[in-house]
Amino acid sequence: MVPPLPGALRRAAARARRRDYGIVPTPNHGYPLVLLEAPEERAYWSHSHRLVASLDRRDRRRLGLALLSDPHGTKDIAVEAALTQHTCGWSPEETERLLELSLLDTDHSPRRMCRTMGLPLAAVREQEPAVRARYRTQLHRIALAAMVDHGLSRHCAWHLSQQEAEDLLGPPQDRRTLDHLRRMTKKRPLRNHRLLIALGPRVFEPGVTPLLTTLASLGNFHPALAWPDRVRKRLEPLPDAADILRTLLDFDDDASRREIRLTEYDPHNAGLEDTLAAGAAWAACLTGDPALISLVGERVLRRARASRTRTRPGLPLGDTLSVRAAVTALNAVAGLPAPGRPRAALPGLPADAADAARAALDTIAEAYLAEHEGSQDAPRGVPLGDCTASLTVRPHGSVGLDVRDATGRPVTPSMMRRLDWVFAPELTALRHRLPRLVARVDRERGALAELLADGAGQTGARFRSRWLDHPVAGPLARALIWEADTAHGTRTGLPVSDPAGHVLLRDNHSATHEIADTDTLRLWNPAHADGAQLSAWRTVLEREGVRQPVRQLPEP
Repeated sequence: MVPPLPGALRRAAARARRRDYGIVPTPNHGYPLVLLEAPEERAYWSHSHRLVASLDRRDRRRLGLALLSDPHGTKDIAVEAALTQHTCGWSPEETERLLELSLLDTDHSPRRMCRTMGLPLAAVREQEPAVRARYRTQLHRIALAAMVDHGLSRHCAWHLSQQEAEDLLGPPQDRRTLDHLRRMTKKRPLRNHRLLIALGPRVFEPGVTPLLTTLASLGNFHPALAWPDRVRKRLEPLPDAADILRTLLDFDDDASRREIRLTEYDPHNAGLEDTLAAGAAWAACLTGDPALISLVGERVLRRARASRTRTRPGLPLGDTLSVRAAVTALNAVAGLPAPGRPRAALPGLPADAADAARAALDTIAEAYLAEHEGSQDAPRGVPLGDCTASLTVRPHGSVGLDVRDATGRPVTPSMMRRLDWVFAPELTALRHRLPRLVARVDRERGALAELLADGAGQTGARFRSRWLDHPVAGPLARALIWEADTAHGTRTGLPVSDPAGHVLLRDNHSATHEIADTDTLRLWNPAHADGAQLSAWRTVLEREGVRQPVRQLPEP
């Protein structure tokens, strides 16, 4: 506990504050507003200096501890600044207490971080160099936070400079590390200091900063050919490499998440947090560690869930690069095609790495396209803002990803490239489900080939439920010619449905014939047809551009 401040000393500090920079009423609200702008010359806050100079060292320390014990108080900033200019005789234990008081919520408040640059660092400066080593962890934390935030707040002018703070660091290697980080953040800015704080003192360990630099050089959702080898060389000598990657993948920062418009995204404009997460996703997959690979999939789902609370659908600007890089890396480990890239796999990884990547992709797909056990339905459509994406079974038996805009028209290639960035999880889920749908289509094609070979018949009701209305087999059945035994004779044609749901056969003269539920249907066998019928049906299929999943008509 901080001892209570005597009333006389508290009142004297308040008088010095008022005399130095005054209190003025705000025009809008009427209540007093303390002016906290630091004057350029110290003479303008001489009252606080005279007060601190008049106190003995014990009272200076009592006053400093009382000021720092208020986590949100900055009204006495002039007195705090005056205490930094006078020797207070801080003991190592009192210095430790000042650091504890000022670092309570540095992770969340740049203003609180700035306070560490004042009185706490002045107390560290009073200690002998040998004693300062006990504060090395706190000094690292302060130096990392100051790289991003110090100088941006209106309170910073009252405190020690960044150079003065770095002079308190011990080994020269620490200063070189900060210089390395400073060059990296100059190329790709950080949103705030939280990522550096999350990495903590490990940043100052040998080899960590070069690894971060290599990860930040990814630059896009897929690496250059030489990049994986460079990353492996950085990972091998680091005993804590897995912890560094885990920290980068676990890090989430919802601050400054700017809305993204489809026409404005460029991966080269990504922040350092997003770029490091993208590089960490690839590096985690390169290690072949199933636990790290699973963590890559968890990050994709975590960021996708966070994006659902936004007003604009899709990923925010600060997540697009890392999420797309993560799903691309998972596809590479699993040996699956990635969006916009040819089929490629990462060589030399153990089998359990590929299993972990497939399991992560299955989890992502399940989040958007949950399938019931034994379901034969085709995956449903997934909304992509104003567009809709779905897997479409084509009449000839191929399966493709179909993306259409609000008017029902296919999107342009440039729009598709933008959607791949903003809706990477949704499109990954659809693409991952595509092989399963292809296997279902192949089974249905085999069943149709057997029907054509044996000439088996079925009722109209069975035909409608099993083939015409089936989500996977329906497009295939509609591209084949069927024959029906009706009360009016044998009818041949391509199956269609009317608005009432009745089954119709459209013959080669475009006439339609209704098929009752009790009528018998079978696939038309061209071996029983004459040359005129073959020619007529060949003309119909060519005119309408119908490609059959099972060849019925022989070559002309």
